[in-house]
Amino acid sequence: MRITSGTIIVGTTPVQIDGNSVQPCHLHIRNNDSTKKLFVGNSEVTISNGLPVDKLTTIEFTLPPGEAIHMVSEDGSHSVSWLRITE
Repeated sequence: MRITSGTIIVGTTPVQIDGNSVQPCHLHIRNNDSTKKLFVGNSEVTISNGLPVDKLTTIEFTLPPGEAIHMVSEDGSHSVSWLRITE
């Protein structure tokens, strides 16, 4: 098992979080912002089609090998933390 983590700034252009894993993994994403929603999805995610993540909320995804999560925000300086646990 391998654990990696970090914090990134998300803006109005989709950003891939932590690359593609070659192993199945669990990915936890934390919206660190206290006023704005974060939106997650594929590489074409927008604030209109993405899954909203409320302010100060953490969500978890189980990803198969080769898949990735992308994020976007309504603002150019949105702080997001992540934790990946690779099986």
